[in-house]
Amino acid sequence: MKNKGLWESVYYSVVSGQPLTVTTCRYRPAERAHIDRIFGAYLNVAGMSHLHTNLTYCVHELAANAKKANTKRLYFKERGLDITDPTQYERGMRGFKNDTLADIDSFLARQKRAGLHVKIEFCRLANGVSVTVRNNAELTAAEMARIQEKRAVAARHACLADAFPRSEDGLEGAGLGIVMLIFMLKNLGFGPDTFQIISGNGETKASLVLIKPEEREATGGQSATA
Repeated sequence: MKNKGLWESVYYSVVSGQPLTVTTCRYRPAERAHIDRIFGAYLNVAGMSHLHTNLTYCVHELAANAKKANTKRLYFKERGLDITDPTQYERGMRGFKNDTLADIDSFLARQKRAGLHVKIEFCRLANGVSVTVRNNAELTAAEMARIQEKRAVAARHACLADAFPRSEDGLEGAGLGIVMLIFMLKNLGFGPDTFQIISGNGETKASLVLIKPEEREATGGQSATA
């Protein structure tokens, strides 16, 4: 059977509670479909298969952001721009999207040679599943501030429609992804502690600790590992 070794690893990880990590330098339709299947296996065991479509959106958002961050680092480095300098950051971001999309295969190949990768780690919990997305580039202070502002916008508003006008970001595109993720988790019954992001020591780590909403309520929001 094709990919038999992989699916044996998935099965072992789900049954044993040991983490399973997928590493990639790309995040295109083939990688997304691959993650869909693996995540589906974890959600099935966790009794959350009915949430697969919505929760997979959240994982894809984090993985795509991590891949974009790596591409951005390569783009800025190749153009001799300091990503931590606000003026140079704004200058670089003006052409980032169009330039990278026009030559995406070449950028992905160069990312791989540069060792820029995304790692997606799945782990079964006693009452849910955790997903951690890592990329080996730290967020700048400005990037972290943007993320924290998106979280604050979501916290201040009752629905996505109200938050949308406050979420737009001219430099980063519409800037709605993280806000949508937070509202989606909230609407599914997950708490504000479900999504966390930290950066330091050469990497950025975004995590989702997905405790079944009914069990989260029963345990006061506390998770337990398998």
